[in-house]
Amino acid sequence: MDMHSSSRNNTPRPATVVEAPTLKEALRQVRARYGEDARVIRSRSLTRRQPGGLGREKVVEVLVEPVRGSRGRNESAGALAPMPAAPRSGKLSQEIAAEVQRIEDLVRQIAVDQAGHQDRRRRLQGNPVGEALIAAGADPGVVVRLCERFQAETGNDPRDRTALLEYLARNLPTGRGGWEGIAGTHVFLGTPGAGRTELVLGVGAKLSALGRQVLVLNLLPRHGGEVRRLQAEAASHGYDAAVIQKPRQLAAAADHLARYDVVLMDGPAMGGDPSAGEESLRRDLIQNPSLHRHLVFPLDRDLRDCNSICDEARAWNCDWLALSRVDQTGLRGKILDLLDRLPLPVSLVGDREWPSGEPRVADPGFLTDLILAAARHRAVAGA
Repeated sequence: MDMHSSSRNNTPRPATVVEAPTLKEALRQVRARYGEDARVIRSRSLTRRQPGGLGREKVVEVLVEPVRGSRGRNESAGALAPMPAAPRSGKLSQEIAAEVQRIEDLVRQIAVDQAGHQDRRRRLQGNPVGEALIAAGADPGVVVRLCERFQAETGNDPRDRTALLEYLARNLPTGRGGWEGIAGTHVFLGTPGAGRTELVLGVGAKLSALGRQVLVLNLLPRHGGEVRRLQAEAASHGYDAAVIQKPRQLAAAADHLARYDVVLMDGPAMGGDPSAGEESLRRDLIQNPSLHRHLVFPLDRDLRDCNSICDEARAWNCDWLALSRVDQTGLRGKILDLLDRLPLPVSLVGDREWPSGEPRVADPGFLTDLILAAARHRAVAGA
């Protein structure tokens, strides 16, 4: 190698991670992507959540330094972003005129949106499944996009009831498998009052009844009542329970958690201003690749108020959506609206608050029946 090459070419390339089921396969991918001269810095074995499933898998991670001077496939010489224009000062009358114009534009946009809403409803006339989804509370725009996607992917007419129902029962995003596929560590997150504790207790009882070795952890309980409730449920249903009072205790317990088939964490509440310790725990939960992070969303909530929840789900790096309080609303078509805003696969559905009922592992057919049952119920009630 020429030691007098330019400083740009002598700058070490950023390290790149290659993952594969085995070390042999990882090294093969390194050679295929970066050539024989790529330098392997280190390798390690990891156990992490299963992509697309609720279990866990083992992978080998190889850290690679590509050949100097080479340009990665996804790199390009980017241009500088233009500076934002500085705000211009103006007279008060100009500011008032601008505000009036903004309001007039908003009124026109509302009129356009309303016309579009009516047009979407007309486009779904004669579409029995589309009309049923709207009757169940789904937004017409979401249903129209669903029908357009169905037609584009299958070539079938959206008015074909059987074909559209089969498409829904195949394509609503959920995990794979049933209770037997649930393994590893799962943390349940949500806003205060979302029902995550009821869901965790219900899942723990179900898995324990199936003979699984289960540990339920309450992370940073708010008061002694939560602890006593967990102790009572664990004693009643035969699973182990513990409490994490300080954030550093979670990292120290990693070896102990590995002894269980399933670990269920009743996570801290989203929102609010966390303390330094809570922020440390949050960081650990977000960055841990072995965790399944479930956003628990109560279906009786108005979706117009859920923007902050969607932002929190992204900030917490959630990879699953668990539905709670499904029985508290007749507008279960909102599930489609929620999936349109927050495209995460649905993992679990809490039917009623524990211990009145037990949760279900979600699958596309079950979600379809859940939504359309709400439409049938509303139709009978309105008859």
